[in-house]
Amino acid sequence: MKLNTRNIVWVFLGILFALGSLWIHYQIKVEMPRGGSPDPGQFQVGNEAPDFSAPDLRGREVVLSELQGHKVVVLDFWATWCGPCLRAMPDLEEVHREFAERGVVVVALNLGEDPERARSFIKRQGYTFRVVADQDRAIAERFGVRAIPTLVVVGTDGRIAWTRVGYEPNEARELRALLDQLTEERPSSGSAAS
Repeated sequence: MKLNTRNIVWVFLGILFALGSLWIHYQIKVEMPRGGSPDPGQFQVGNEAPDFSAPDLRGREVVLSELQGHKVVVLDFWATWCGPCLRAMPDLEEVHREFAERGVVVVALNLGEDPERARSFIKRQGYTFRVVADQDRAIAERFGVRAIPTLVVVGTDGRIAWTRVGYEPNEARELRALLDQLTEERPSSGSAAS
């Protein structure tokens, strides 16, 4: 077989693809679970959401328990290297813009990356929802997150109302229907800070 430039390029691209796939697999299977095994029951609908407190990328504190009683919270666990995470983010931005006035707070938790990398990505894309850098994955561990993207909806009662692992475009419709239901049950109070 004669090696020409075109064949060399294809071989090189194949090697890059294989290495990238191995790296993603390593991140999900080895790096994310490090630090102990959270109780898998924490991640179930109906369970109380674990509280957390962390600054967002603008320096404002996000305290989950302070949002209880008047806000529905959509948590998105993601990373810039995760293709499905990036495909889900435009839908997340639409949900944020559509439901913010109705008492829904979207918080994207970037897992294990340098906050500057996350900040640069968010700014470049023009996303306006809140972003928290979960560098040591402590928040993800509390929620029992095993893979990304993972969406968790926390109702005003502080309980997990919905969870999804992975990304399917049609799930945005399901999420909107749930948020319609949750915000109809208890309208937002205009005095609460988001």
